[in-house]
Amino acid sequence: MAAPAAGAAAAPVTDDVDAEAFKRLYPDQYYQRFLAEGVRPDGRPIGRARAVTIGAGTITTADGSALVKVGRTTVLAGVRLEIMRPDETAPAAGALVLSVEMAPFSSADYRPGRAPDHVSAVVEKLSSALLGSGAASSAGAAAGAAGPAGGGGAVQLGSLCIAEGKAAWRALLDVYVLDADGCVLDAALLAAVAALRDTRIPAVRNTREGHYYAARGASATAAAEEGKEQGSGGRKGGKAGEAGLVEGSPTAVGLGRLPLALTCCLYGKHVLVDPTADEERLAGCGVTVVVDGAGQLQGLYKAGGRVLADTATLVRCTEAARLRHRELSALLDASLVGQ
Repeated sequence: MAAPAAGAAAAPVTDDVDAEAFKRLYPDQYYQRFLAEGVRPDGRPIGRARAVTIGAGTITTADGSALVKVGRTTVLAGVRLEIMRPDETAPAAGALVLSVEMAPFSSADYRPGRAPDHVSAVVEKLSSALLGSGAASSAGAAAGAAGPAGGGGAVQLGSLCIAEGKAAWRALLDVYVLDADGCVLDAALLAAVAALRDTRIPAVRNTREGHYYAARGASATAAAEEGKEQGSGGRKGGKAGEAGLVEGSPTAVGLGRLPLALTCCLYGKHVLVDPTADEERLAGCGVTVVVDGAGQLQGLYKAGGRVLADTATLVRCTEAARLRHRELSALLDASLVGQ
């Protein structure tokens, strides 16, 4: 291919390139031009949240899972179950262990060797929503892991009890942030709730020696047949040491309420609902509101910022969170149909 002639004029810069360069050099002016017209750079009105998709049961090897996308923000949550001996202080309760990780490619702020600073805050707020206010004190420093905690949150730990004082389920909830384009807490909580609702607890067998184990695979089929026999008056167990089906063991994780979150940010005189990562960086402050299915306030968090959110702004954010909850709960129900 022939080289361009010497002294030839350079190709003109396209409008798209001009806009991208202007955005990087003068981000505030870039956003102000859009907001002056009542829209945001992605085309949304100032008060509109991004579109959401929920895919339940996306990990076939997990006991429960969900993939959630809020705009470009993408979070994957999975639940693994294992049998444990209950704590002596709560003999009729199971446990929930929470872990949050960010993929190295999820954010430009990611640095090898350590998680972004806001990951620990996400873990603390997720623990509070799922396990209650006392869970925050049990949040571990390593990889943002939260250990078993008391009740008071959305997850009813009593629903994980197999045999009081002898056996209970420990639910390991792993949350992976794949793309952190704003409102990571909102998407992580939605993914966690969806994965827990998708979780199907297997039947449990116990031996005459008192050992408990999950009936998975071929054992699950045998357990189902044994359950039919017990229902028709069949005999539980058999020879010494033979495993028998535990009657009345839990089949689903109990969720007392449905906590969901919405983040808003203050930019000048505007309240931006469900901001992107770029908008969060420019905002004066961010406010995250957690409400349950009854519209009751479960959490209110302000992330730093240069300005204070007044009462009118907090009320406005709370009302927006209640509207968002109705939308998301309907999507949750639809995603679990047929599961």
